[in-house]
Amino acid sequence: MASRNTLSTRWVSVIMVAALVCSVLVVWGLIQITGDSPASSSTPSSGVPASSALDSHAPAAASPTADSASGSAASGSDVSATTTTSTATPAPVLPGSGLQLPAGWTGTAEMTITVLGRCATAVGASSYTRRADLALQGPVGGSDSVDDPNPVSMTLGITPAGIPGLSIYSASADQTGAVRRTWWLTTGVEFGPAGDTRTMLSGVLIDDQPVHGALPPNLLVDNETDLQPCESGGTVRVPRTLAAGSTVTGWVSRTQAHLDVKATTVDGERALVAAVDLSRAP
Repeated sequence: MASRNTLSTRWVSVIMVAALVCSVLVVWGLIQITGDSPASSSTPSSGVPASSALDSHAPAAASPTADSASGSAASGSDVSATTTTSTATPAPVLPGSGLQLPAGWTGTAEMTITVLGRCATAVGASSYTRRADLALQGPVGGSDSVDDPNPVSMTLGITPAGIPGLSIYSASADQTGAVRRTWWLTTGVEFGPAGDTRTMLSGVLIDDQPVHGALPPNLLVDNETDLQPCESGGTVRVPRTLAAGSTVTGWVSRTQAHLDVKATTVDGERALVAAVDLSRAP
């Protein structure tokens, strides 16, 4: 009985040692296999350690070629976007004079205001010399409407801080971004007396109606005392709206400008003629 027990114990020991050796061999084999894994064997030629490729928290290294391509694409996209924007809304240039907008002129206006209607026989016509300012801008665009088809927008003010005075706005955008065009403007090329080219400007008033109770921006302020002899209740009154069909014609150059304004008021009480001579504002 004792010999059988000893023999059994020896065999058990041999089996356990053999099993241990096999386990060691298996572990060693796994280490060798892991050491030959694709991640460790594909060491980048640039010298980046393989361990960095195994670090799951490290950002993936993009190839220089890919970076250059993506950078070029991004750069090209930016340039394209910029070019598209600048192409869609270029700085307008006036035909003839070649002036880039916006541009401004300042000078004087010789105004003649004729009283019509019920006060015509008492007054007749009165003349004034007043300061004038002209500005031309690009077409007015709005957020909820198409761009203004006019080639330019115009602002003309005669005696901005005095009376009698005149204000002309060819187009404006309200608080919602909607465009209201009150004048239809055209431009062309004209030759001056010295053979120089200048920009011909022509406009007609097409909108003289109030919007939401607000007066249109094209107004005549005529509260001068000599224009009010038959007015009752003093000389203070609201400005008179210019009537559709009023016109502005003339030209602008790089140094000078001349405009002729002919207008009547919606109420039929006034007629206006103004010859405006201006010099280019610095």
